[in-house]
Amino acid sequence: MGILENKKRARIFYRYFSKIYDRVNPIFYSNEMRKIVVDMADLEHEDLVLEVGCGTGFTTEEIVNRVDEKNVVALDLTPEQMAKAINRFSKVKFVRGDAENLPFKDNCFDAAISAGSIEYWPNPLKGIEEMVRVVKSGGKVVILAPRRPENFLVRKFAESIMLFPSTQQCVSWFLKAGLKNVEYVETGPYFFWSKLVVIISGTKP
Repeated sequence: MGILENKKRARIFYRYFSKIYDRVNPIFYSNEMRKIVVDMADLEHEDLVLEVGCGTGFTTEEIVNRVDEKNVVALDLTPEQMAKAINRFSKVKFVRGDAENLPFKDNCFDAAISAGSIEYWPNPLKGIEEMVRVVKSGGKVVILAPRRPENFLVRKFAESIMLFPSTQQCVSWFLKAGLKNVEYVETGPYFFWSKLVVIISGTKP
């Protein structure tokens, strides 16, 4: 288990990292990548959308470009991260909560999106199953996960901090969670020579 897969340590880390997060994050998660994430959710303007692990609201910004802001519910475990998002979006409903125990009823969202959060979940399959549970039949679940760094030293350091599920592992989790029509895209910022993330989507039967 990576250091940040422990939820208490993750909250402490992000309490301080939130101060520079918005300057660091776009280096690895570009506007183009964010558009792909939200594209894969197949959103309609009136859809009710859940974002799991909203952080400071980077992906939230693209979601509210596609649907009415009041129809977005954004959840995060870290209040310091979420505080910045709250200041940016006055109509989004923000909820502090755990991805592996979502505080919502079954079948209440049209889509669920999580970008850059699964790598901190102690039990990723449980988190995906929770997203599936709260999404309506026919709705999409979309997750962005980091790929394992290719450089040996960078990889060893990164793996000590967080989880790096393979594309095949993500597909397996989606299928075990009962999702159909599973698709994925491996991509990264245009200025990186390697693909840094996998974006994966599936439909709830």
